[in-house]
Amino acid sequence: MQLAQQPLVPGVERDAAAQELLEGVSSLIRAVRCIEHRHLSGGDGALRRSDASVLKVLMKDGEQRGGEIAAKLGVDASVVSRQLTALEADGLVSRRPDPADARVGLVSLSAQGKARLEAMYSAYTQQLRTALSDLDDDAMVAAAATLQRVAVAITEANKLVRQTPRTGE
Repeated sequence: MQLAQQPLVPGVERDAAAQELLEGVSSLIRAVRCIEHRHLSGGDGALRRSDASVLKVLMKDGEQRGGEIAAKLGVDASVVSRQLTALEADGLVSRRPDPADARVGLVSLSAQGKARLEAMYSAYTQQLRTALSDLDDDAMVAAAATLQRVAVAITEANKLVRQTPRTGE
């Protein structure tokens, strides 16, 4: 393990490689949020990041219950329920009763929602291609695989932390 010469917090040793990765991920998140801000806050009919996340789940996994969407996004079902009400009012999703349980609704992405999401991601892709023009497809795929591996590892570590009972408080 390599330790940095100057810890971020005096008196606390730091793992330089892990800290560099953390700082790189943080920089990437800020950069993505800047792109999202430009595309998601573009006036009338702009999508919020959280709304785009709901639409993306529906596009990827198809029709499903609101509770399933909430679980995939790691948020409370009441949060998604409010989002779905707004998205339905905007014509971006549609709901129908679940034939297996009439107390529950099934949500699907509307044609308008699909078009809005596709347009947003098309703009993202064009911007990314321009920004990373010095990388070929193989390098981009390798970078994506590494980022996915980091994301999965962090998600799994977070699950373990949540499951570990706190002591001494």
